[in-house]
Amino acid sequence: MKNNCIVSYIFLGVIILLLSACNAIKHVNEGEHLLKKNTIKVNDKKNIDDEVNTYLMQRPNSLVLGIPVSLNFYNLGSKNFLHPYEIWRDSFPKRHRSFSKAFSEKQSRGYRNFKNSINEWFFRSGEAPVVLDTLKTVETAKNLRDYFQSEGYFRATVDYKETFKSKKRVTVEYNVNTGKAYKIDSISKNIRTPILDSIYEKNSNASLIKKGNQFRFKDFENEADRLTSIYRNTGIYHFNRNTIHFDADSSLVPFKANIHLNINNRLIEENDSIYSTPFRVQKISKIDVYTDYSFSRKNDPYNATDTYNKYTFHAHDEIKYNSKLLTNSIFIYPDSIYKDEDRDLTRKNLRGLKNFRLVDIKYTELNQDSLAAQIFLTPYKKYSFAVNTELSHSNIKQMGVSGKVSIMNRNIFRGAEILNFSLQGSFFNSTDVADQDKNIFFNAWEFGGDVSLEIPRILFPINTTKIIPKNMAPKTNFTLGTSFQKNIGLDKQLFTGIIGYNWQSSKKIRHRFELINAQFIKNLNPESYFEIYTSEYNDLIDVSESMSETITIPPEMYDDNGNLIPLDFIDYMLDPSNNFESSHPNEYGDTQNIDSKYNIITENVLVPAITYEFTYNNREDYKDTDFSFFRVRLASAGALTTQFAKETPESSNKELFGIPIAQYLKGDFEYKKFWGMGDENTLAYRAFLGVAVPYGNSSTIPFNRSYFIGGANDLRAWKIYDLGPGSTENDLEYNVGTLKFLTSLEYRFNILNSFKGAIFADAGNIWDITNSELIEEEGKFTGISSLTDIALGTGFGVRYDFNFLVVRLDLGFKTYEPYLAKGKKWFTNYNFNHSVFNFGINYPF
Repeated sequence: MKNNCIVSYIFLGVIILLLSACNAIKHVNEGEHLLKKNTIKVNDKKNIDDEVNTYLMQRPNSLVLGIPVSLNFYNLGSKNFLHPYEIWRDSFPKRHRSFSKAFSEKQSRGYRNFKNSINEWFFRSGEAPVVLDTLKTVETAKNLRDYFQSEGYFRATVDYKETFKSKKRVTVEYNVNTGKAYKIDSISKNIRTPILDSIYEKNSNASLIKKGNQFRFKDFENEADRLTSIYRNTGIYHFNRNTIHFDADSSLVPFKANIHLNINNRLIEENDSIYSTPFRVQKISKIDVYTDYSFSRKNDPYNATDTYNKYTFHAHDEIKYNSKLLTNSIFIYPDSIYKDEDRDLTRKNLRGLKNFRLVDIKYTELNQDSLAAQIFLTPYKKYSFAVNTELSHSNIKQMGVSGKVSIMNRNIFRGAEILNFSLQGSFFNSTDVADQDKNIFFNAWEFGGDVSLEIPRILFPINTTKIIPKNMAPKTNFTLGTSFQKNIGLDKQLFTGIIGYNWQSSKKIRHRFELINAQFIKNLNPESYFEIYTSEYNDLIDVSESMSETITIPPEMYDDNGNLIPLDFIDYMLDPSNNFESSHPNEYGDTQNIDSKYNIITENVLVPAITYEFTYNNREDYKDTDFSFFRVRLASAGALTTQFAKETPESSNKELFGIPIAQYLKGDFEYKKFWGMGDENTLAYRAFLGVAVPYGNSSTIPFNRSYFIGGANDLRAWKIYDLGPGSTENDLEYNVGTLKFLTSLEYRFNILNSFKGAIFADAGNIWDITNSELIEEEGKFTGISSLTDIALGTGFGVRYDFNFLVVRLDLGFKTYEPYLAKGKKWFTNYNFNHSVFNFGINYPF
């Protein structure tokens, strides 16, 4: 706790330093004014449209919580250091003599150069004061006028006012008078090519230009894009957007515009002359695929040839790909009309095979009505060897260094399959043993290996083409793996086998179905249970002390040091011949509960699951800051496997090869929403709901498939496993449940270049919904009233963006603690002594 407090104060000190105020006009010269604020008023009302703000040519210095942090950082620098050493020496002779007298000339120069480097870093990393430039004010007014005119306000006017404040500061106000908007009165067209006119008429109902709509330039641009897309996907290969022209006449009726659409014929330049000809629908009559193209051998002959369904495949020496299977990723079809969509889909799917580093598609005109398509593929090397090391972090592995060696074999069965074999190992700091040996930073390790095969098609006994067509880029994945974990809980060995399918039904929607996701979990060190779960051991000691008041406990229940031997004592307490169930019912019941927990956590288990995952993500690209994400994952474990298993006489549970089979249903639902707020500021929201229900062969959920809460990516004011279930307050090291709710709201903002900041609030908890006798009533979910058990944590954080990853430091404070007495739940431990410091890699969600 003491170390955590020290880290917390250091963390807070860094925040205060970054936000500390400085003289904002330190580097503003005489006659200059620091721009403090821009205001845009539209028809005497303050503008609330973010798009309008994008036309400002000059903006004030960026703010963090109302403080110009970047400017303050810049102002930490001194321009006296911007000159060469000799100028500095002559400008400050007394300072120079003092340094030279105390040190040598060389040391004086070195000291000054060192301070100069720091000074330059302040200027380079900070943000220079934004000084008013009236020319940019004038340019902004022009931009605003042009924008509103493009929105149909042809008579819009913009005035501006620069108000000079005291202490070299200025504000600028722009006043926009839009006037009345022009609307579309009539629409006419002149499409010279008959086939284009026919296609236009078939698609005219979806036109973005309609009578009565407000005149907006962007609508005409979008309509031109729409028509271009339609034509280029209905066989008009030579069509281009520049062929479309819109003319507007607004002189006839006040505030009305008549629109005329012109689409000319195709222009052809030939023999120093240009002539026009009607556009024609063109078909693909020939398709050639070059499977080993390279620029260095582009002029070498292609000696190997193969054909399949009118596709011709070429290679310099040998065609190494199965022609039939490769066509599964080609969507340009023989005798079909030309389509941009087919070309783009072909390029996307061929790249998705991860066998080709270059995919290039070209078309050649054979005659007026037909085209030849040429697909050039440059393959990667068949074998690749990779060694990766990384800094890792998770809820259980607080800090780790890992390494991975992998060998990839591409096109192993000539169908663009990928076989991957990897070995990985890591050393890390585990929360399980973090308090056992504080002198060892990396107190745990993990080693494992796996082999996987990715096949770019669906391998299933039933034909799935109608349900999952090839344009959804389906893939089949086989994985076999094992890993050993040391000093994580009871130490584990895991064997995993997966047969999975994934496909993308649209740009925004992905699916994954795992026919088999089987995992065998073997505890390698069950005898360490009471060393790790010390609270359980302490409960046993309490039982023994209570028993010793009335009976004499046999000495063999203790080791040579006088410590209670847990398992021997449990057997002694539960031995029917001792009749403790009737003579000491409370102690017997407590021991029985401890024994049940021990058996649940130390039991080896087979988890054969069938899973389905649906993901919706409408993010356009990595620059998109306004998007939504939704994921649902459903799992059914043991439903089929138990049909082939036999019951054991001892427990009436079904086992396979002597291993109990876990049987449960589980559903995870997650929603995220992000709002971009300009200047690299983002508001992020997350909600998660998880439910797991055991049935049949199981009365509980396997420990590693249960829900927990807390940690750097979860409820950040509590350490992992520290909270729950419900309002129970116990000393268990690992608290888990079968129901979980979590929600987070986080405001992310830019502080200084790559330094980012955040303010967050996390709320959630776990509960038990199995009515287990091992869980106290306070830990069970009983309905709406249980929602008062939701814990709340708030805090702030600093992040550094390395572009390829984000290092995150978050400080969480316990704001509402449901397990405390009434009247003490709010802000009782809202202080640095009880705060939780989180180190994370990348954003929490």
